[in-house]
Amino acid sequence: MTFPELVSGLAVLCFVGLLFAAAVSDILRYMIPNRWCLALALLYPAYAYNVQPSATWLASLGIATAFLAIGFVLFSKRVLGAGDVKLFVATALWAGPDLILPFTFCTTIAGGVMVLFMWLQHRLATAPTSGLALIHGADPGFIKQPMPYGAAIAVGGLYVAFTLLRVH
Repeated sequence: MTFPELVSGLAVLCFVGLLFAAAVSDILRYMIPNRWCLALALLYPAYAYNVQPSATWLASLGIATAFLAIGFVLFSKRVLGAGDVKLFVATALWAGPDLILPFTFCTTIAGGVMVLFMWLQHRLATAPTSGLALIHGADPGFIKQPMPYGAAIAVGGLYVAFTLLRVH
């Protein structure tokens, strides 16, 4: 194993650790500390310098910038929290042009599964009896419940990490 391969592999492993830390924080406190998102972004050059040509760096920065703009709109509409947007943007930087679509797809599927699980859990907790959990009246309060979407972003990020480890 060459030195650049070692550095890039260690950077990806740190990427996984930071994703895990952000997801756990979001699940436990509904907050993703800025330090995790900043560390993800600052760690990217250690990986990219060793394995990617400069053109890919620029494309990755462009994608991250585009997702920052989209995230700003979603945050202003209260669809996503600020930590979710920052984590998504930092992870999109790592995904780059080759993995941005699978990353977004994995994140979306993981988010949907998470919301479905939380909805079922909520329905079971609020139904008069467990047999009526799926058929009793709608609860408009559920939509206002906080969602730890950082966990779903971390699942998409794990796809990115394992793909990067396999490719390089």
